[in-house]
Amino acid sequence: MPSLHKLLAVIAISIGASHTAWAQNSGGYPNRPITVIVPMSAGGTADLVARNLVPVLTEKLGQSVIVDNRVGANGAIGEEYFSRAKPDGYTLMIESTSIATNPWMSTLTYDPRRAFIPVIQIAAVPLVLVVNTNKVSSQNVKEFIALAKKNPGQINYASWGNGGIAHFAGEIFKSITKTDITHVPYKSTAQALSDTLAGQVDAMFPTLPLAMQHLGGGKIRALALTSPVRSPMAPDIPTMAEAGVPGVEVETWFGIFLPAGTPQDIVNKIQLTTQSLLTNPSFKSHLEKQGFRVIGGTQAEFNKFYLAEIERYGRIVKEANLKSGE
Repeated sequence: MPSLHKLLAVIAISIGASHTAWAQNSGGYPNRPITVIVPMSAGGTADLVARNLVPVLTEKLGQSVIVDNRVGANGAIGEEYFSRAKPDGYTLMIESTSIATNPWMSTLTYDPRRAFIPVIQIAAVPLVLVVNTNKVSSQNVKEFIALAKKNPGQINYASWGNGGIAHFAGEIFKSITKTDITHVPYKSTAQALSDTLAGQVDAMFPTLPLAMQHLGGGKIRALALTSPVRSPMAPDIPTMAEAGVPGVEVETWFGIFLPAGTPQDIVNKIQLTTQSLLTNPSFKSHLEKQGFRVIGGTQAEFNKFYLAEIERYGRIVKEANLKSGE
């Protein structure tokens, strides 16, 4: 089986032949390396998206594209850094749903609705409730709920930070099931997952692509997906609704952003270039095999979705009475 690097090289060659024409159509942009800010840790799902996209963007744009992980505060540290970037197209950001939850869970020095231009939505993935096999005997969601109700406050779950989508999934699950499980926030996805695998915490709501890397190892057990339908990549894992808990439907999505003030022709080039990658059958299949639901689309579509997501999570915070310290 070919390595990831070889596979990406083949994909890049198949879709990169026209990068010279692209450069001619945008006044020579780009003519130097581009940095992609990823406000999440190496090894997390946002980083996985970036690492898949960067090699083919490099080939397509004809310039080196480099990932810069700026970790902390559920992405807010990287977002704040990005908000001060020069709007010249040489600094992009790939961020997740956290960009829509942070305004409600953190005190920010920037307004993400004004500081960033949503360029294109890349993909989305469901979360999956997993439990440590040595600490939690539950074989399904019904048994997990019963265990939590029998031991109020004694079962805990990890997330990659207050206000992150895994935190929201856990709080929505608690609200619907009327259970008392304790949230344990970490500074990064890698730390949260590592401690879940090691049994330092009982459960977690990681993204499906991350969970799939560990489900065969016997350290964690998947109980249910937070998606409306089962994933073709994990057909044996039921949805929350199938497991008897309708209403816990939470996906995390990923998109490309540019700083406000970036010239529209550069915005258009990044959007069109990325869209051409996402619609390439080889690259699309490559992402889907890792558990991603590829989306793509226009800038206007992503902008509408992005603003609606910010408002949606604001309503969830209010209805669930979530606080940044929970």
